Amino acid sequence: MTRTYGSRELRTAGDPTCMGCRSRLILLTGIVMVMPFVFSAYALAAQINGNASARKEAPKQHFACNVGYTPSECQVATTVLRKALARYPVDALGEWTWVLVRTEDWKQILSERKFDSNHSAFSVLPKRATFFDGALVIKISIRGVELSAIWHMPIEDLFDLAIRHELAHALCNDPDETKADRAAMALKDATPLSCRVIEQASSATRK
Repeated sequence: MTRTYGSRELRTAGDPTCMGCRSRLILLTGIVMVMPFVFSAYALAAQINGNASARKEAPKQHFACNVGYTPSECQVATTVLRKALARYPVDALGEWTWVLVRTEDWKQILSERKFDSNHSAFSVLPKRATFFDGALVIKISIRGVELSAIWHMPIEDLFDLAIRHELAHALCNDPDETKADRAAMALKDATPLSCRVIEQASSATRK
C-alpha cells in the first residue's frame, strides 16, 4: 500500500500501518480466512440479484456483502463501490468478486490473525476476490475518521487508493508490493501499466 502526502504518493514498506505490507502472509492464509465470508456474501448477493442484473456493470464483475448487511444496505453500499470501480479497467480482469465487510467484522478478521487493524482492503488472488472495509463506502463514520487520520487523507481518497492498489495486484496477478505501488500510480495517471495486463486478460478470457 502507499500513503499520500500532499500530491506525492510514497510507499511505506517498513510502516506497520502499510496496507500491503503483509500481502504475502494474507495471500498464504487468505483462502482459509475469507472463504466462509465469501459464501455468506454470495448468499446475501443472491437476495438482490434481480436488482443487480438490471444495472450496467463491467462484464463478469460480481458484487457482494458479508453477513450483517441487509439487502437494502448491501444494494446502497455496492452501488458506491461500482461507481468507484467504473473509473478503472476492471473489465480486463475477467471474472472477479468484490466484497464489502462491515467494520465490526473486518476488525475481528484482522485481529484474530494478528494483522494490522489499519488495513482497509486485501485481495485473495487465487480466488479472484477483493475485500474492503465497509467504512470506505460511507462518507461519515467513526471508522472513516480513524482511517483518515491514520492515512492523512479524506476517506474518499483512501477508498480510491485502496481500489487502485488492489486492482493493480489483480490486473498484474502479482502479490509484489513494489510493482503494485507503481501500477497504482499508473492507474491514477491513466498511463499504461508496467505489467502485461493484456496478455493476462486474454488468458483469463480463454479460460
